[in-house]
Amino acid sequence: MSAMTGVTNGATAPKGAMTGLINGAPAPNDSAEGREVQMKPFRFDSTELRWMPSGEPPARVRLSKQAGGNWRLVLGSKDIPLAEVRTVSSLGPGFVVLQIADKGHVGLQSDDAAAAEALLGELSKRKADYERFEQFEQGSVQSYFQYYAKCTNQQNMMQDSVRTTTYRRAIIENPDDFRGKRVMDIGAGSGLLSFFAAQAGASLVYAVEASSMGEVIQLLADSNNFPGSKIEVVTRPLETITDEVVGKVDCLVSEPIGTFLFNERMMESYLVARDRFLKPGGKMFPNVGNLCIAPFSDAMMHYEQMSKNAFWKNSNFYGIDLSAAVPRCTKEHFRQPIVDYINPDCLVAKHIEKRFDFATISVESLHKIEIPFDFEIQQPCLVHGIAGWFDAYFEGTNTTVLLSTAPWCPGTHWYQIRFPIETPLAVNAGQRLEGTLTMEANNLQSYYVRLEMRIKGTEIYSHAPCIDLKDPEYRFYTSANSYCPLAPKH
Repeated sequence: MSAMTGVTNGATAPKGAMTGLINGAPAPNDSAEGREVQMKPFRFDSTELRWMPSGEPPARVRLSKQAGGNWRLVLGSKDIPLAEVRTVSSLGPGFVVLQIADKGHVGLQSDDAAAAEALLGELSKRKADYERFEQFEQGSVQSYFQYYAKCTNQQNMMQDSVRTTTYRRAIIENPDDFRGKRVMDIGAGSGLLSFFAAQAGASLVYAVEASSMGEVIQLLADSNNFPGSKIEVVTRPLETITDEVVGKVDCLVSEPIGTFLFNERMMESYLVARDRFLKPGGKMFPNVGNLCIAPFSDAMMHYEQMSKNAFWKNSNFYGIDLSAAVPRCTKEHFRQPIVDYINPDCLVAKHIEKRFDFATISVESLHKIEIPFDFEIQQPCLVHGIAGWFDAYFEGTNTTVLLSTAPWCPGTHWYQIRFPIETPLAVNAGQRLEGTLTMEANNLQSYYVRLEMRIKGTEIYSHAPCIDLKDPEYRFYTSANSYCPLAPKH
């Protein structure tokens, strides 16, 4: 939107200025109410180049959080998904201008300038969830797109036969969700899922890929034959798409999955695509993800982590005693999660699951994830931390397909993950281990993980205060002692 200098003066009329926004069917009841401000609606008069009262009565304007966690903007009796609010700005004390998808611009004025400013700040904060890459550290964003722009890294994922075969099955074996449908592939990479959708009979596929890998998608689309299907490559971040996508789509496909499901925070782009581009009742592939955790005992892995500080134990390194740095070195190594295949025999309790329904969860709900646990230990052992993996479900119209990365399943390029504790807990069979695994999102497109656990009914406690999910040790490659399942796929 072009900059304007005041409430009534402006150089350029907003495109498609909106009228008649406030009146409509009653807004649904919401589970949580935000700040409410009485505001008078305005429209932009393109003849006089100024904002004019629309003639509608003043309306109550507020933010509202629904049961699923998604925030909405309520203007009078109109209920607007926050994903549809494209821009928010202020043209002066008490005057707010909104651009709303498919409707245009609307001005709102309140006599209470402080209340209007507070509402504007709250709305801007909530709306920022839909401009995610602006919030991230830009060096992280640049390296992210550079990584996925390389054919070698795309090849690594494509050659994960568990991943590729499962996705193809999920798409091809659900023809009712793809034949003749409009499909969007978010973070399309090599375009493989877009091509599967075309093979399943999709009439139009938007392949959204912000990195230069979009050129490869176009190259492959042009050199292959997909009768009856059109593939349009959109080479920009999902969050910035405007006119490149016309209308809503019937189905979303994506592989937004990182280590422990949510690393790289691409899942949030998947949810933004749901809110902005998916038809009501449209399908998502995948549509459910489960995080799975269990305590583990692995003396060799713990010994290796503790031994990494050996260099700093040198008391005469060119005449310098380095040993004062040993505690810091140790803590650095225990800030790293361990990524490798886990021997199922290392798990010492039945795992628990936390379910995420991608059709209903909000972007905001992924900013802090808490998984409380209460495990019954099955054998006397030292617990060295918590192991994790994920399952993803593709619940289509015709069939349901499962992608599991559990330790007892064929290996994938995601492996499994472990969050180690520096001080292990000695437990007996039948004792219970309780605590919480907490994931806090950061601006490096990842999470910091905090692990707290104690033997139930005692004061015996251990924890890992901050594990950096973006800085794992790929132990599968660094340790000769790493477990390797039968016929791994990677």
